[in-house]
Amino acid sequence: MVGTELAELAASGATALVGAVATDLWGQVRDRVGRLLTRGRESRVEAARIELAYAEVLDAEENDQPEVRESVRQDWEQRLLTVLREDPAAVAELRALLDEIAPQGDGQRVEVTTIHNEISGDVHGIALQIGRVETSNVTMRQPGDQTS
Repeated sequence: MVGTELAELAASGATALVGAVATDLWGQVRDRVGRLLTRGRESRVEAARIELAYAEVLDAEENDQPEVRESVRQDWEQRLLTVLREDPAAVAELRALLDEIAPQGDGQRVEVTTIHNEISGDVHGIALQIGRVETSNVTMRQPGDQTS
């Protein structure tokens, strides 16, 4: 693999990793990127660096600091590039990881989550479902509604 391809793969990897920080995938991604960066060696320092990057990205998201997020992305890009240059087997590992976490097709990651909440009985008050709805396919029923 030539240097340009490695650089592009490292950049894609870093972007995907930063994007995965605030998702449910992070636990799985964290462990795999840790193994990728340490190449099987035990490294508490690397684990600490990954957790620090995680905290920095979350803080940047909360405080609208895109420059911090970009700084973490650039750091991961350089670290990934170093690993990819040193160990050709890391290329396949990073590609496999990206295939699992990177956006698919038209750039939109498709995830379907079904949440079923039911409140019954003599309950009065407000019910909240916390989260983000990114589709218009939401059904809410009132008491007495027929279910299909």
